[in-house]
Amino acid sequence: MDRESAGDSAGEKPERNPTGIRYNNPMHYGRIDAATDREFTEKSVRLLTLHIKTFVEAQGRCIIGLSGGSTPKPIYEAMGKEKTIAWNKIWFFLVDDRYVPAEHADSNQKLVRETLLRHLSIPKHQIVFPHTALPLKECVADYDARIGSMLEDGPVDIVTLGLGDDGHIASLFPPLSDDALDEDRNVIHTTTPSARSGQAARFAVHDRISLALPILAAAKISVFFLKGEAKLKVWNQMTDTEEFDPKRWPAHAVLKSGRATAVMGP
Repeated sequence: MDRESAGDSAGEKPERNPTGIRYNNPMHYGRIDAATDREFTEKSVRLLTLHIKTFVEAQGRCIIGLSGGSTPKPIYEAMGKEKTIAWNKIWFFLVDDRYVPAEHADSNQKLVRETLLRHLSIPKHQIVFPHTALPLKECVADYDARIGSMLEDGPVDIVTLGLGDDGHIASLFPPLSDDALDEDRNVIHTTTPSARSGQAARFAVHDRISLALPILAAAKISVFFLKGEAKLKVWNQMTDTEEFDPKRWPAHAVLKSGRATAVMGP
């Protein structure tokens, strides 16, 4: 397991570091490196499990916002088999989803139900997903209200995130709209960038439901799952940018909190 870079000078005994996080400046995020796919999944599960147990022990429950996509799929599958977590004390929601039926192949809630939640007995009221059978405007308003109700007592405990090739997180596509930065909004409707003339669309589903950036940035713990050289290149470009620019790089707002960790895979 990796050690923290701090306190690792000659003659000093490094402090015990159960998470394996190395802390980086100037963006103040932790980093965990994995050499293989298996190690990536194992380290991610270990980190999430540690954070979840910490919140449950401290406050009796844990609220987790989940991202979708292929990268976290094996992590969710492995987490669903974790026997040491009091799952009846966990609340789940999605940081974003595509506006498609719940059983559609591109649905994030379908992904989560078929992996993480497949073998878990979670009370229904503790699973907060968008009702995509509603008309789009009603779907967004309904999800906004239910997220607001869930977070009445304080910010979300943990969010998991990815990073798109264009720098998007959740379904917040640069440059961000004013709605995406609105502190009075929990959930917004977003759309994927239009395809350039003569090119195929980059994203399968145009209409999205996403948490607004202030909700993501307020999370007590944020975990980014990143795999491959292309994602690492975008990450480095984003973190090397000296100017704080959440409209161009929404992850800047999350990293600014100093409570984020990036798990880097092969």
